[in-house]
Amino acid sequence: MAINWTKEQKAVIESRNRNLLVSAAAGSGKTAVLVERIIRMITEGENPLDIDQLLVMTFTKAAADEMRERVLLAVDEKLKEDPENGHLQMQAAMIPYARITTIDSFCLGIIREHYNQLDIDPAFRVGDEGELLLLRGSVMEQLLEDYYEAGDEEFSRFVETYATGKSDRGIEDHIMAVYNFSGSNPWPEKWLEACEKELEDYEEGSDDRLMETEWMRFLMWDVAMQTGEFCAQLKEALAVCDEENGPAAYIPMLTSDLRMLQAIGNAKDYGCLNELLGSASFDRLASIRSKEIDADKKSFVTGCRDRVKKAVGKLRDLYCFESIETVVRDLRGTAGAVRMLLRLAGEFHDRYQEAKQEKNLVDFGDLEHYALEVLLEETDEGERTPSAAADELSRQFEEILVDEYQDSNDVQEALIHAISRERFGTPNVFMVGDVKQSIYKFRLARPELFLKKYESYPREDGLYQTIELHQNFRSRDSVLSGINEVFYQIMTKGLGGILYTEDAALHPGAVFEPTEETVGGKLELHMVNTGGGLLKQLEADPADDYTAREMEAKLIAARMKELINPETGLKVWDKKEKRYRTACYGDMVILLRSLSGFAEDFVNILMNEGIPAYAERRTGYFTAIEVETVLCFLSIIDNPMQDIPLAAVLKSPIVGATDEELARLMAVFKRTAKKGQDRGIYGAWMYYLENCPEDEREGELYGKLAAFSDEMAEYRRIAGYLSIHELLYFIYENTGYYDYIAAMPAGEARQANLDMLVEKASAYEKTSYSGLFHFIRYIENLKKYDTDFGEAALAGDENTVRILSIHKSKGLEFPVVFLAGMGKKFNKQDLYGKILIDPDLGIATDYLDLEMRVKTPTLKKNVLRRRLELEALGEELRVLYVAMTRAKEKLIMTGTDRYLDKKLERFSDIKRTAGQIPFTILSTADSFLDWLLMSLSGKLSESALLSDAGAETGLMTVRSYSVADLVGVEIEHQAEKKLSKEELLNFDCARIYDEAYAAGISAAFAYRYPHTADIGLHTKLSVSELKKQGQLIDEEESTFLPTIPAFLLEESGKKDQRGGAFRGTAYHRALELLNFPGMKTISDVEMALDTFRREKYMDEESLSLLDAGILWNFLSSPLGRRMSAAQAKGLLYKEQQFVIGIPAREMEVCSSDELVLIQGIIDAYMEEEDGLVLIDYKTDHVVRGRESLLTERYGIQLEYYKRALEQMTGKKVTEKIIYSLTLQEEIVL
Repeated sequence: MAINWTKEQKAVIESRNRNLLVSAAAGSGKTAVLVERIIRMITEGENPLDIDQLLVMTFTKAAADEMRERVLLAVDEKLKEDPENGHLQMQAAMIPYARITTIDSFCLGIIREHYNQLDIDPAFRVGDEGELLLLRGSVMEQLLEDYYEAGDEEFSRFVETYATGKSDRGIEDHIMAVYNFSGSNPWPEKWLEACEKELEDYEEGSDDRLMETEWMRFLMWDVAMQTGEFCAQLKEALAVCDEENGPAAYIPMLTSDLRMLQAIGNAKDYGCLNELLGSASFDRLASIRSKEIDADKKSFVTGCRDRVKKAVGKLRDLYCFESIETVVRDLRGTAGAVRMLLRLAGEFHDRYQEAKQEKNLVDFGDLEHYALEVLLEETDEGERTPSAAADELSRQFEEILVDEYQDSNDVQEALIHAISRERFGTPNVFMVGDVKQSIYKFRLARPELFLKKYESYPREDGLYQTIELHQNFRSRDSVLSGINEVFYQIMTKGLGGILYTEDAALHPGAVFEPTEETVGGKLELHMVNTGGGLLKQLEADPADDYTAREMEAKLIAARMKELINPETGLKVWDKKEKRYRTACYGDMVILLRSLSGFAEDFVNILMNEGIPAYAERRTGYFTAIEVETVLCFLSIIDNPMQDIPLAAVLKSPIVGATDEELARLMAVFKRTAKKGQDRGIYGAWMYYLENCPEDEREGELYGKLAAFSDEMAEYRRIAGYLSIHELLYFIYENTGYYDYIAAMPAGEARQANLDMLVEKASAYEKTSYSGLFHFIRYIENLKKYDTDFGEAALAGDENTVRILSIHKSKGLEFPVVFLAGMGKKFNKQDLYGKILIDPDLGIATDYLDLEMRVKTPTLKKNVLRRRLELEALGEELRVLYVAMTRAKEKLIMTGTDRYLDKKLERFSDIKRTAGQIPFTILSTADSFLDWLLMSLSGKLSESALLSDAGAETGLMTVRSYSVADLVGVEIEHQAEKKLSKEELLNFDCARIYDEAYAAGISAAFAYRYPHTADIGLHTKLSVSELKKQGQLIDEEESTFLPTIPAFLLEESGKKDQRGGAFRGTAYHRALELLNFPGMKTISDVEMALDTFRREKYMDEESLSLLDAGILWNFLSSPLGRRMSAAQAKGLLYKEQQFVIGIPAREMEVCSSDELVLIQGIIDAYMEEEDGLVLIDYKTDHVVRGRESLLTERYGIQLEYYKRALEQMTGKKVTEKIIYSLTLQEEIVL
């Protein structure tokens, strides 16, 4: 079915040979348009392009994979229409290798191709996140330690001033911040040099140079912008004064205020500004008592002037200093600290680069910077110009297409510019994104790059062009209209980066089938007023049990239940079923600015209300009990002499010791042990096993500790040669802990956490670290540096309410969106750090007067704080836009506030006419809810918003609740539960209330299950479990066979102190590891065993049980030579696991025909010309002449092995051989 593209979409798809910026609003079909453009470029015209002539860059691998898939599907559809088209066939073959990639992958390709131009080993790899974190931590620790040892006075002063608490964490954070900011610049060293250069300007003390700095330009812009808005507000107040019944007596004073503010805004330099702003004053307004004056008009004018007066006072506090000399003095006073910080950051960069090169690692930042080194070369004048490699790429790519351009940074911009054809006069970069959805400033994204082009590129055809895609094909008109109404008022150029006009607004493009059902509807805003101490003052017990968050969750739960009501609920359009149906929980999502603190409360409340809910969390992994337990287990395998992890494991379900039992263990030890013995839990454990009184040896505690002692010995043995992830699998299976946690609440999620630990262990094994000891240190350091993977994510049921962060929801859509936590205050903690950094304005810190021991912020620091505050608020505004535009059918917003009534009063008259709210007022918001309330100003009265019935605008339904409202519902609910309980307590159990129902129950109890033969039948058995049932014998050392008497073994010095099981395991492991063709003499075998010892493939105890002579006799036997020849050809297979299905009746377990899965391990098999040969090693001490007993006992086992092998390979087993290592002979079955 052909798509009817809009006029704007067609223009985007068909335009060629230009730099094209596409501003694509939420839901405007951005990806579909981009894919269609690619398809047409490679399929249409006289000379269609090849796909490898395009470079498509995305920000995530998932996005690149999705785009590649879409392009391939589109080409496949074209091929169905024209299957003989050779060009299309070639494109289909080339798409898997096309440059549809992330920026990082593209850079990696450049580096791999041009590594010879860089000072790196061609075998480098991209480091694992955790590995790099540990490396950074190690480098930072050594850097600071070296400075402490050197006794640098400037460093000591820096630490004294900027360290927090008793650790260096604050210092490390400051250094890393400078390092990261410099890394977001194409040339980090240049950025650091520019910061250093500014310090020199302070020391020279030139006022002119001060005025030329970026931060001073921002200060002057900010004052001019704010005073301009103040003037606009005063002019509106003057207009009201001029109205009929207006407070005309205020006009002279307001006019004077206006002139004063205009003078401040027109100041040409800081000295003039400082003087005017410092002397600014607002006289008291004239007293007006006339009854003819309109009270609302008077209130509006006085409120407007009061707001301006208060804002001017804040502006004065922020920017006014005693004199320009004071400003320069303070800046000079901070120069030493800033210079030290720059020095530390620069040295950290150098050391970190060296450390990475030693380990042959790069990080993602290196990829971009190394690629820039290849693409741009420095001239003698110090400028950077495109290299030959850049020219080659420019010739290769006819067009560069960049997705999500609003999230680019300066480094990526430099990369794109280097390989574009703009320098040749033929710009060829296609950029698509939406600056209103740029929400990754914390990752140092630069939406300013998008905005600069958006404002400078014309809308008409040309070499540079902007096209707006503003039709939304996702949401209902009612949703879009409500969103537009809000953002018309609150998104401005100063806050958000773009003026929300008709061009930027969302225009309906989606077509919904008409219906008489209840669909869509207005936006909803539900607010809970938690102020006035109501949560504590109410006498009702339920109120004591709920926090403000939980109250909000209960409000959401109640509204959700209303929406799914089959009779009165919301109807949504089902694309799959092509019809309207009642909304279900799976249609709903709760979006939160941050899941921290909210997610758990919301999930608990919703689940208690009978609503299935699921939240994916980004923290809590290392504190999950199952993960902590397994990590403690690994710790004691590495070193059991650790009390805390050992106690954790002993008390865990793995061992099952109680507090009382451990207390008894320690009491016995302390009472009877000699001085000097190890006093820890491990020492007490070992002492108890050796010295336990006879009457306690049959007790439960002794049994637990003795069994676990044997198990621990085995774990410590195999830890020497198993990889970490293999060891984890062994622990899970051997202890049964993996199955145990499945039976706990949220068992599936707990198992997923343990699966994730295996994944992390596998990733660790690919790093430059190895071994159990280093893995434990690796995890400890991840926790030290606050790195948390978040608990494992589960998909959840389809009919489940999902709880997501707003960032996680970007790019997704949902029928019903609950935007919750609207009252949560913005996080402004970063604005009040001791050191502030901005990529454009540089570094600022406080001035410390060492003599007076007084610390004050410098003017520059105040400027940076203001700049960062505006950028943070702009980011929050864009986050709000992303959240609200996720809804397709219904958008419901909720929030709580302690001061709701005061805020409603404060925002009630901020404007009297339609249009945008003044930027200076918007910037006072502390939460999303503040902006929503501001947007309602002039539409709804305070009394209406606080009424029980709520209030409505043309596009939004608003209602506020008191705690008493919500608790009242809870009281009713608990009363119903209490009534039900009373009825049950007084129920007459002897009376039959319903004869038919009672008969049905009796019939159900009389039912006899027809498949009793299958009861107790296992669906899967291991070989060892079958052995217990008397069916198969695999562990030969336990077999009852005639053996050599113990006293004869003692006389011959061959007694096996560890038992046959350990000896058998040792021989099996050695035969698995030995390279048969390489064993030419017994010396080769001895050398191989030494290698196993040196490389820790086997531990010393196991190797001590091996006899090189026995192994050599086997290898030199006819069977050994056959196996050696097979291994030389790659036809020998060792330790092959298998699973086979066998009818239960064949096993004589029961008469059932049900299949039972048998799992085991085949010691070895080889492939010869006439078929497969199955080999099984046995180490039983069998008397010569009684070999037939081995055949009798193991015949059935090998028959099952034969069936498994034939089933696995599809080939015939022609021989089954038991090789007795004790008798040193083969027995053919």
